[in-house]
Amino acid sequence: MSRTKTDWTKPQKLSPVALLFIIGKTIRESWVLILYFIVRAFFKQNEETDDSERRSDKLIYFLLLTAAILLVFHIQKFIQFFKTRIYINGNELMEETGIFTRKTKTIPITKIQSVHLVQNYIHRFTDTCTMKIETAGSEKTELELSAIDYHKALDLQDILQQKELVSAANISNNNSIQLMGLRNIDLLKLAISENHIRTLSLIFAFAMSRLDDLRQFFGKKTDAIIDEQVNQINFTASMIAGMIGLGIAITLAFSVIRVLLRYNDMQLTANQKGFKVKWGFLQTQQKMMLQNKVQLISWNSNFVRKLLGIKILRFFMVGENILKDDQYIKLPVMQEDVLKKLSAYYQPFWPSLSENPNYTHPSYAWRVTMIYILPVAFAASVALYFWEPWVMIIPLLLFLYFLVTFKIRHMKFIFWYNQTSLQIQKGIWGEEHILLNFKKVQHVALETSPFLRRMELATLVLHTAGDSIKLPFIPLSKAQAIADRCLYEIELDKS
Repeated sequence: MSRTKTDWTKPQKLSPVALLFIIGKTIRESWVLILYFIVRAFFKQNEETDDSERRSDKLIYFLLLTAAILLVFHIQKFIQFFKTRIYINGNELMEETGIFTRKTKTIPITKIQSVHLVQNYIHRFTDTCTMKIETAGSEKTELELSAIDYHKALDLQDILQQKELVSAANISNNNSIQLMGLRNIDLLKLAISENHIRTLSLIFAFAMSRLDDLRQFFGKKTDAIIDEQVNQINFTASMIAGMIGLGIAITLAFSVIRVLLRYNDMQLTANQKGFKVKWGFLQTQQKMMLQNKVQLISWNSNFVRKLLGIKILRFFMVGENILKDDQYIKLPVMQEDVLKKLSAYYQPFWPSLSENPNYTHPSYAWRVTMIYILPVAFAASVALYFWEPWVMIIPLLLFLYFLVTFKIRHMKFIFWYNQTSLQIQKGIWGEEHILLNFKKVQHVALETSPFLRRMELATLVLHTAGDSIKLPFIPLSKAQAIADRCLYEIELDKS
């Protein structure tokens, strides 16, 4: 039986489930006030023990008083729930709130770059979801509804897609096709290739926070107690090996959990107008990304993932805050052909497949190392020699490390370009590719210095609405050619 589509031209209310989230948020924000009344009601100093009847009356009065105070402080949130209406008026999404002071938020549909749906256990049980709408005009979430009917949210996603006139590569119809899905073996590969050093640092940070809790409980004796227990252990080679094995097992277990939370049941479908990504373990999330809002794309692999053929794809959207993980999605791509299909919606052809490679000047490898790092390392080594001679080797080893890494960075920095796009490969231990369509460039900057001018070099910076791309220490003629091509596309787009 087909479901009747929601008419979003008529004002829509929030789900009553939103009241549960408002109450929960109110309690979380008011826990200090609640704790204060608990202490006042039950733990007064110099007060005799009450009998059961008086204590029962006091509990009732306490609950009523606490509820009244919380209601006064948070009455606006409850009013906002009953008076919030969302609807579509022409090409604008409208939100109306308030009773005495009416507030209307207008979001042009052309500015909406993604619609994010989140479902936790309460949402799934009540068939609702949290809906987040992100626009190109702000780095924060423009509109967030804590509980709205799930099917209404899906209908709104479809309407917003239909109002966007977007052309896609290699697909001439408007039907959605599934381009990507992850199997259990793919999740296992992702867990194995996770950044285990980062996972280990998270575990260490958690252990240190628990140690601080112990210090607060036992006081200054905590460190002495720990030292005493450690000194009583007779460390053997087998015990040390077992502890290392246990640490590796715990790290892998945490990596598996992180992968499940981030990538479990991830599916991606696409049509002419955009992508829909669905994933989640403890909470189900679904995000719609409109294709004409994509500014550039990148994919990267660390050393292990490169061996396994895994790439992490990311779409850079208009006005996106790269520091906020919840505003962008990392898509694990397991096959090369899937990567080409996904990137084809943005740029059908990769310049690296038909154009000659270009490189940075050799000075890009040594200039920073010799001018900045070498003097600092030399000064630090001299200073450490007079304190402890053998310690002076540490700054020298760090200098050698930077010397090697900067050389590798120079060798792996390759770029290709044609009349319509630019592709960059870079990295040190891993590898990253960036693909840019010149039509997405907003402005260009050509940076030079006395050294660069003498060597007829320049650093080219291409700015988009999603992020910036830098081509350092490249021949001035090539930098000007790419800049001219970008400016031509900008003027062509304006006309």
